[in-house]
Amino acid sequence: MPETKDKKIYLLNNDIIFKNTFNKEELLKRLLEETLELKVREIFSANTELPIDYKKEKIKVLDLIVVTDKGIINVEVNNDYREDIYIRNFLYFCKLISSHLKKKNKNYSNVIEHIQLNITWHLQKYFPDIDMRGRKKIEFYIMEPESKKKIMGKIFKIVNINMDYYTKVWYSKNEKSIKKENPFIMLLAASNYEEMEKISKGDRLMEEISKDVKKYNIDPTLANEIAELAAIENENEIWENTIRERTTEQRNIEIAENMLKDSINPDIIAKYTGLSMQEIKKIQKS
Repeated sequence: MPETKDKKIYLLNNDIIFKNTFNKEELLKRLLEETLELKVREIFSANTELPIDYKKEKIKVLDLIVVTDKGIINVEVNNDYREDIYIRNFLYFCKLISSHLKKKNKNYSNVIEHIQLNITWHLQKYFPDIDMRGRKKIEFYIMEPESKKKIMGKIFKIVNINMDYYTKVWYSKNEKSIKKENPFIMLLAASNYEEMEKISKGDRLMEEISKDVKKYNIDPTLANEIAELAAIENENEIWENTIRERTTEQRNIEIAENMLKDSINPDIIAKYTGLSMQEIKKIQKS
């Protein structure tokens, strides 16, 4: 089923396709064990909603939550670059830890490790100061600046899979390089069905994934879910941009007020704040 202008084909870099595909214990177990080198003990939830703090907050359904020998794992798929996505994911990650603590009635000294696995495209844009060339993943902990020692290292860590690295391996068309990489991650990096079928050939589980992706693309229920999520994301982006613009405008008004108090020429104020002369005159009168 080739992609056409009329029909967008969604692959494993789509959040909903990913969630539904790996909502199977056998597939998820292999993905996590091969990616993070751990043992999966229990998949206790793949559809856990965290509480919404304010009206416009994104409806957050955690993709995957599993119990392993190294703690609880929350898996996120981030396809498109958004400036606030990592802050938002970190806050949800903290909610997950807090939610699990309350649910299990544990005391704070006995919190088990939580790992957030971010399978992320465009990782360089999130962390422009880190050289991503040739890096398959980067990990983050809370660290003490001077000693560089981990703080709360036994409570949580964030693992970021650099999907752009694997995409470049695909584009290199180098058969040996492709075969050297984790096949499940290479399957995630595939940009079309042909690549998925190529990497999954002869592997029962990966062939099952390829078939599921095709099946989900013609599922009307999932198509509606993808459209609804896209609409929510768009609405949130508009709302966040509006808040950001209002904050910037308010800051410029405060700067203009201070500049007027110092008897600075309104033309200069307009130049450096972006406010119109009419707006500056209004501030003078207030």
